[in-house]
Amino acid sequence: MRFRFHHLHVELRGAGPALDAARTLFGGFPSIDASGEADLVVNLRPAAATPRLPSPSDFFHGTIDCHAVGDDVILSDGFSRSRVHGGGRLVEIDVADESLGDLHMFAQVFLLISIVLALRWRHLFHVHAGALVSPSGAGILVTGTAGAGKSTLSLALLEAGCSYLGDDAVFLTVRDDGPVVLSLPRPFHVAPQTIAAFPRIAPFVGSILPNGKKWNLDARATWPGREREEIVAPDVLLLPEVADREETEVQPLGASVGLGALLESSTYVVVDDLPARSAHLDALRRLADGAKAYRVKLGADLLHAPVRTANRILSAVGAETG
Repeated sequence: MRFRFHHLHVELRGAGPALDAARTLFGGFPSIDASGEADLVVNLRPAAATPRLPSPSDFFHGTIDCHAVGDDVILSDGFSRSRVHGGGRLVEIDVADESLGDLHMFAQVFLLISIVLALRWRHLFHVHAGALVSPSGAGILVTGTAGAGKSTLSLALLEAGCSYLGDDAVFLTVRDDGPVVLSLPRPFHVAPQTIAAFPRIAPFVGSILPNGKKWNLDARATWPGREREEIVAPDVLLLPEVADREETEVQPLGASVGLGALLESSTYVVVDDLPARSAHLDALRRLADGAKAYRVKLGADLLHAPVRTANRILSAVGAETG
């Protein structure tokens, strides 16, 4: 089973629930019927539970710990083990039944981290951010910590006519024409208060996430025809934060503040033993240097009048309707 992940061919091998979970991770990409060697093979195979490696971890990501072993990277959740081979062409995952009790966690955390690490060899870097294109064609990156209001701001901008790449996860690379943001198509994750603020989206809300705090939203059905695959050299970087105020305020920031926010939202950029660390830092620096950064202090008006507030934000950052 193969998928086209932008310019790469990714092949999934395996069976049962583990393969089904992996298919949900790549389900937003087109399946392909191609021969020859795949760019990345993900081999999922059943195995007995294995303990975590005893040596100190190079880093943790929640419940996942990681060890660099030569050119390979090994991940463990305490039951299953993933080996990302040096060069990023093969990921082998020994899947224990204990890891499949929460298929969302297995796919969106354990498997996704494995893929993120493999793609670093291709200079494709994960960024925890939303990405949109304004009606005037300006590329917009929305970045911030959990709970900063990224998804709510992104939904307001979508309702104001923007197109989208995603609400909280994208990939960054660099080409001859500058930094490029690439989509990671998957459902948006929205909280109950966000659903209440956007009643039009309610029919497209699906299952609740295992954490019980957010719901899946089918973005393709909600905004048909407005999905984008990439943004070349984004123009605007928005840093939202929830503020105790009535009216949303937009404040211009320096490039160094924008770079700091991008570093905070980028996975594994400071881990020494991972590949392409310098290229990752350079990509973030070039993105920050080329985009105008703004702090967006989100007020109550974003929930009470989201479209009007979003249009005011677009006007303030020079990305209004063209």
